[in-house]
Amino acid sequence: MFNRKADKNFLIFSIFFLVIFVIISIYYFIRIYQPWGTCWTDFTVFHRAGQRIIKGEPIYSLADGLDVYKYSPAFAYFMAPFTKMHMHKSVPLWYLLAFIGILSSVYFIKEIILRSEKQKSLPKYFYFVLFFLTFRSILVLLSRVQSDFLVLFFLVLSLWFLRLNKEILSGFSLATAVMVKLTPLVFIPYFIYRKFYKAAFASLGGICLYLFLPGLGLGWDKNISYLKDWFNTLSVSTPELVLWYKNQSLLSCISRFFSQISPVKLFTLSPLAIKGIFALVSFFMVVLIIYSCRKLIAREGKFGYAHLLEFSLLLICMVLFSPLAWKHTFLHLLVAHMAAVYYLIKHPRDFVVLTLLIASFILNSVLNPEVLQSLDEIASLYSPMVIGALLLYAALLRAAYRLSGVSYAE
Repeated sequence: MFNRKADKNFLIFSIFFLVIFVIISIYYFIRIYQPWGTCWTDFTVFHRAGQRIIKGEPIYSLADGLDVYKYSPAFAYFMAPFTKMHMHKSVPLWYLLAFIGILSSVYFIKEIILRSEKQKSLPKYFYFVLFFLTFRSILVLLSRVQSDFLVLFFLVLSLWFLRLNKEILSGFSLATAVMVKLTPLVFIPYFIYRKFYKAAFASLGGICLYLFLPGLGLGWDKNISYLKDWFNTLSVSTPELVLWYKNQSLLSCISRFFSQISPVKLFTLSPLAIKGIFALVSFFMVVLIIYSCRKLIAREGKFGYAHLLEFSLLLICMVLFSPLAWKHTFLHLLVAHMAAVYYLIKHPRDFVVLTLLIASFILNSVLNPEVLQSLDEIASLYSPMVIGALLLYAALLRAAYRLSGVSYAE
């Protein structure tokens, strides 16, 4: 293993990130829980599900006038300990977990880069550029008190275990991410394609374990009932949100441009045609990833930066392919941003990648409600974050293509 001294640049960034994170967390905590604010966040939905499941009460209610819980029964079980304390205390704990999860994700990805490239450290500006690229997603995550940092952490941990050649742990980590949100399921076919068979089977085994975990305390019949209600809730509640302007998924983008009831439609197509376009675009995006990364990964051999590049492209697809993609969901692009910024460090004259990255940043971060204000809804209907993610996808495709045709050390 490549040995080196403590990474001072990462330590400096960690201190900076901690200070900024604490300030932002205090701001949102005060805004959410003071009398002139509101306590209604996504965390309230998690917290309520944790309270209900330990009592054996329904957690997927569509008729109680409250926001619908759409996550797994296992995640509701995970939330149960938070219900033992007042929400004023559990939210700061959640913020602490978010800080640890995000910073740990950065740490594991930079370790994959450094160990595969046999470098001692990354420059300070690498981390601060990364911070600005992902700052908007972090803000939304904290304002909504959301769970995407858990998905990000366990996905990155899965990748780290692959780097260490510990496929069983990698698969179980992926299964944990799936229990928070179903979108990471796209990586099971990836494991099989890359012949990480142990990781793929461990993922499936871990998912089965998590699905039936609540049965240990609630009984088999109750557990089956929760699973049926979960899948029914997903099928009933998801379609009505596809056209909502806050939804920044690829399907929502295509639907808004071609749906009859959309205010920004270009022309009208049938729902079947819209789904066909979505399927076709998704298929070609995956094919392009396979094509652009195959030579690079074959040349690299062992797990390293080339795999990280491919994983980053798939993460972008994971975000876009989900029928529901909110602004905090784009936190997962942190991995893709790290891969892109590192590529630019090695290839600073690639102005195409630089331009695509800057344009992606503008669409994903600069165009936000604080800047646009009353124009935010109109701008969001044109799916700027989808376009921004596609530009980042194009940047990484170009990086993979160029690295496939040049000396890796160039």
